[in-house]
Amino acid sequence: TFATDADGTVNSMGTFVSIEMGKFNKMLKQISKSLVELQRAIKGFVIMSSELDAMYQALMFQRVPDLWSSVGYLSQKPLGSWFKDLVARIEFMENWIAEGPPNAFWMSAFFFPQGFMTAALQTYARSTKIAIDTLDFRTEVQRLLQEEVISKPIRGVYMYGAYLEGGAWDFTTGQLEESKFGQPHVYMPIIWLDPVIKDENYGSAAGMYNCPFYKVSSRAGTLSTTGHSTNFVRQLQLPTGSYSSEHWVRRSVALLSQLDD
Repeated sequence: TFATDADGTVNSMGTFVSIEMGKFNKMLKQISKSLVELQRAIKGFVIMSSELDAMYQALMFQRVPDLWSSVGYLSQKPLGSWFKDLVARIEFMENWIAEGPPNAFWMSAFFFPQGFMTAALQTYARSTKIAIDTLDFRTEVQRLLQEEVISKPIRGVYMYGAYLEGGAWDFTTGQLEESKFGQPHVYMPIIWLDPVIKDENYGSAAGMYNCPFYKVSSRAGTLSTTGHSTNFVRQLQLPTGSYSSEHWVRRSVALLSQLDD
């Protein structure tokens, strides 16, 4: 995970996972500290501050307290689902550190998925001596689920954890189709992020829909200090199937890294 490059610096993926784990550790410390303080306040050992009272009310109504979300990742889940999701994220990151980079990456696990994609591009750029600003990802949906992946791709990375909203996915033909009644979301197969050199036709290929990929279903975000959106991750190209890309724009088709439940 933390192997060094030829110049002695930690590889891009190692740097990324270090930053992510720092954020998780900060979040867990805040959760632990605030729970201890709340217990003391309930027992009358300390004054119940407005922050602790708000935390208590949030926990009573199965909401994630602001004290936690302020140092956490974007999520719209209720408390129970949020906690299960947190445990799963930490397990994924721990396995990555202990066993090395997995064959496929759970994109939903990250605070900053944009940083992961940049690290993946940097890894390819360094190995090929190609300038990173000339590279971007071509996306290709595979006919595989996460548990069926037995090896890494020839280049780039495999990602999983995306949900399609506003449409459906034809697993046989590998293209978009109209959503089915009672199925507002479709869990997507493995998506291959394949580094390519950008040309004048990049992002405008015929028969492809530039599908926006968001962290959560609100599809709304603000620009963070890094210059990236707090919600929008990037566009991923999906085959349009029997319809035009404009059709899927009107359907508001998007990919989400997590659901609200």
